[in-house]
This record gives sequence, structure tokens and C-alpha cells, in this order.
Amino acid sequence: MSLLDPLLRHGRAVFVVVHLFAITAVGLPSVGGGMSRSAWKTPTVQNEFRVWQERLRGWGYPITMDELEEGLWQFAMGYERGRAKLLRPFKPYFEYCGTWQSWRMFVAPHRFPGRLEIHVDGGRKGWQPVYVARSDEHAWMHTIFDHDRLRAATFRYAWAHFRGPRQQFANWVATQAAQDFPEAARVRVSFVRYRTRTPDEVRAGEEAKEKRELSSQRRLERYR
Repeated sequence: MSLLDPLLRHGRAVFVVVHLFAITAVGLPSVGGGMSRSAWKTPTVQNEFRVWQERLRGWGYPITMDELEEGLWQFAMGYERGRAKLLRPFKPYFEYCGTWQSWRMFVAPHRFPGRLEIHVDGGRKGWQPVYVARSDEHAWMHTIFDHDRLRAATFRYAWAHFRGPRQQFANWVATQAAQDFPEAARVRVSFVRYRTRTPDEVRAGEEAKEKRELSSQRRLERYR
């Protein structure tokens, strides 16, 4: 037996332990980009606060919405700082191995999802829809916009605090629209939020309510 064999065995054991600790630590839940006051004020998040406030009050713990939100904000800030310090020594390892991974999925039902809609200004006809998510009629560039990867991106763009990426996306859309709609003067990229309908509203054929919208317009002459 070589003298190096015990060292190799112990080295492998240490590596396995460190690796398991590192990937477990990086897999801990993280608020990430959700640490934004504007994101916390959206109807979906506020509805979650309301549900938990009612639940806590039902358990005999009186608390206001403002107290719950502020307490969670302070806890999240401290948690994120602690998580960042814990992961800092492993950053080179994650980058070298490509093992960055987070699990921020399916936190809560999204009662106000954002739907991508794109309109072009066709002159006398005014604004005309060319793409509406999940529409068979308005399906311009749908193979790109409906792709899972881009849908994951546009989900983020529908949140107010993703203003920079949303504007970059609007610029890219304007570049494509300038080529495909030579007669159009402007393009409007919108992320429209509707409250998801209840089962009774769906059965009654009622339209979605509480519409909210984030829109960006571009003059297409700048992109030709």
C-alpha cells in the first residue's frame, strides 16, 4: 500500500463533506431579487401578508399588516446578509464548477400574473395587437416569446423593480418590430396584470378584473 493512499482517502472524505455542506448551504431558500419594497407592495405579495395576518390572529397572535411586513423585512435582511457571509468562501468553487443553484420556485399562488402584450401603431388604424401571450390570433414571433426560457424572463419583467431589464427587452422588441412592420410608427410593450378569476367567475364567463399595466413605448424610426 502506498503511503499516499491514506492521504487520498482522507482527502476525498474531506472533499465530500465540504461539497455536501456547500451545495446544501447554497440550496437554502433565498429572497434574492425579491428584496424590493416595490415588489412587496404588489397585490400578490400583499395578499400573502393578509392571509398570514389572519392566520396569526386566529392563533391568538394579534398583529397588523404593517407590523408583519416590517418584521419580515427586517428578518429577511438579516437572513440574506448571513447567507451571503456563509456562502462567500465557496464562491470560487461554485463559479469553477458551475454549481450555483437556488430554489425560489412556487413560493405562493400568483394571483396577479403579468401577461406580455405587444401592440404597434399602424397609423390611421391606431394601436393594433400583434402579440398577446397564449393567443392564437395575435402570435407575432410566438415561437420566441412562448419559449420556456423567455417566459421565465418576461415573468420577471412584469415586476416593477425589474425596470432596467424591462427597458432593454422593449428596445430589443422595437428592433424586431422595426424590421417586421415597416409601416408602423411606434411599438408598445406591455405587461398586463389581471387578478386570476375565481372558479365561480370562470363558470359565469366573467372577464378578469383589477387590470394593472406596465408599458414602454418606442418610436420605430430610431431602430431602422
